[in-house]
This record gives sequence, structure tokens and C-alpha cells, in this order.
Amino acid sequence: MAAIYFKGFNGVRFIAASAVIIHHIEEFKSVFLFNRDDLWARPFVYQLGRLGVSLFFVLSGFLITYLLLAEKQKTGKIAIRKFYVRRILRIWPLYFLVVGSGLLIFPHVPILHTPNELGDVYANFAGKLLFYGLVLPNVALALYDNTPLVSHTWSIGVEEQFYLMWPWLVMNRNPKRLLTIALSVIAVLASWFIYERFISRPVYLDRSQVSPFFSFIAFFLAQFRIGCMAIGGLGAYLLFSKNAIVPILFRRNVQWGVYAVLLACIAFSFRPTGINYEFYACFFCFMLLNLAGNPDSLVKLDNPVTRFMGDISYGLYMYHPVAIALVMNVLIKLWSSPPQTGGVADPLFVVLLYVFSFGITTLLAWLSYTYFEKPFLRFKDRFAVVASSRRPTDQPSDKASALS
Repeated sequence: MAAIYFKGFNGVRFIAASAVIIHHIEEFKSVFLFNRDDLWARPFVYQLGRLGVSLFFVLSGFLITYLLLAEKQKTGKIAIRKFYVRRILRIWPLYFLVVGSGLLIFPHVPILHTPNELGDVYANFAGKLLFYGLVLPNVALALYDNTPLVSHTWSIGVEEQFYLMWPWLVMNRNPKRLLTIALSVIAVLASWFIYERFISRPVYLDRSQVSPFFSFIAFFLAQFRIGCMAIGGLGAYLLFSKNAIVPILFRRNVQWGVYAVLLACIAFSFRPTGINYEFYACFFCFMLLNLAGNPDSLVKLDNPVTRFMGDISYGLYMYHPVAIALVMNVLIKLWSSPPQTGGVADPLFVVLLYVFSFGITTLLAWLSYTYFEKPFLRFKDRFAVVASSRRPTDQPSDKASALS
């Protein structure tokens, strides 16, 4: 079987990573400069990074599911051990490098320090060390709140937990089980929506009445977006099985209509309570379906820049808080006058913040991908049963991975 290649997916990775970076630049700017009325307060910016992570989740669910289905078709089974080895070799090296540095090294580097509003690394340090070390960063975030420069890795925990169960579901001999599971996930999310909207919302108005356990469960479930990954997996199943609905979704008038609704929802910061991320995940899945299987896709995301940035997107995601903190501290020290006036940051300060934050993040991600991640990727290739490719001319290589 030839290596599986989906044109434009690197562009999707780049868009998702850029959305998260912009989100965190505005958050850091707000906290460092106390600009509570700046861009960070605008719903569009506030939601941007969250939708970027959701896009990553949908993409990961789509790719992983398609590769698992292709492996099952090719060999009649799924090599679970090899699957987990590939995931570990792709995700863990960079994860532990960033988390280890964030917990043990960065707190001793003054130029990387952040205001207390972004968290204290030493508060509940033993618990953080335990849960981050067990690759449960989403549990650490739910229990202990933010930890500077490493809390963004919560999404890695969500993906790892998704990977624990998903190949076993795909391996089931009845392919329609995937659809059943996806619908079940949607039903659970709908139940959670009803509970949050009509039952628990009054309690949220007074946090003193909420038990610590309830707070933990509510926060954990709010971040546990496996529904987005399941929606991506459903899209992969529809494409792989050549479902009758796919040609309808490929029609140009349908594409125009769906993308118009998506852009309007994003522009007006539409957020359906309780199912916000799953709502947008359906649109993202629609886009991935067209990129993956429709030669007449309206969205075109394949060019040298997006291919390069997509290759290093895992590093873009993992390193960007460090780059932003570095640039923010350096600019504040070098600025001759306060970088804000009347709650609005100096435009030149903002431009430099964006340029250098993106530039340093890209440099770190490229260096990491070239000199740190590639050896693990090459070793991971030995465990590939069905290969995927990031280029039409690439050698077969299983690089379909979380946030990369």
C-alpha cells in the first residue's frame, strides 16, 4: 500500500498552531502589561486559541483513525503494541523536554519569569511533578491550575488518553461500531450540556458552594475534548468507507454554504454553551474531508511555507510560551517608556512582540525538529505498518501525530 498523503493537512497544522500562538501572545500581553481592556478581552481573540486546539484534536482523530482503518484493511488486524510505540516516540521526547525544562530549569532563569497571574510552579510542586511525569498534564491543570510555560501541554494528555482507547474500538470487526461510538459520545456531550445549562449553572454563581471534587470533575470534563477527536475519526470513517454522504459534502455549493456559516460563527464569536468545541469540530471535520478526498476543494492550503510550518508545528505548539515570555521580558526591559498608555499597548511594542515571538518560536521548533525530534521519527518508522507522508514525494513515514 502506498504511503497515505493528504494534501493541505500541513497547512491545517500551521493554522491551528498560529491560532494558539496569537491567543497566548494576547494573554501574556494582557497579564504582563495589565491591559485588561486590550485585545485579550475581545471574544474573538479569547476563543481563537481554543478553536486552534480543537482543530488539532479533529485533525489528530481524523489521521489516526484513517491510518488504523488502512492498517486493518491491509493486515486484517491492528498492531496495538506498534501503535503505542509510535505514539510514544512521536510525543514523549519533546513533551518531557519541555515539561522537564518548565518545572526544573525555567524557574531559575529570570528572563523567563512570568507574573503570578500565570501561575506558580512551586505551588503543589510534588503533585505537579507526579502528574506531569505520568503524562497527565490535563489532570495537573484541573487539580492545581496554571503552571507557567507548561500548562499548555494539557492537550497532550487529552490526546494520550484518546489513544489509549481508540485503536481498540477501531479494531472491532464491525466498522459500524465507530459510528455508534461517535453518536454515543455526542449523546454524552448533549447530556452534559443539559446538565451544565439547566441544572448546575446556578451553583456556578457561588463557587463557595462547589465541592473541590465537583470543581475538578467539571474542569476536567470541560477540557476533555475527545468528542472533537471522535468527530475527526467519524470523518475519516466516512471517507475511508466511501460513504454515500461524502459526494454531497464535496459539492461546491455545499462547501460555499458551510464555510460561510463557519466564518460568520467565528467572526461573531458564536459559542453554543456546552457543545461549543464539538460544534466547531463538525466544521473542521468537513474541511478535512474535502482537503483529504476532494480534488475540487475550495480550500487550498498546500504551499512551501505551510508545508514547512506544518512539519514543525508540534514544536511551534510546545515552545511558543517560552518564546513569548522571553520576548515580553526583553522588550519590557529595553523599552524607554511604559509600553502602554491608557490600557492600550504601544503599537510598535505589539508589532515587535508578534514578530519576535513568532520568529523565535519558529527557530526553536525548526532546531528541535531537525536535531532532536528527527532521530525519534526515524526510529518510529520501523514500527509503521501503514505509512503516511507529509509530501507527495516523501519516503513512507508515519508522521501522523498529535499536534504535529
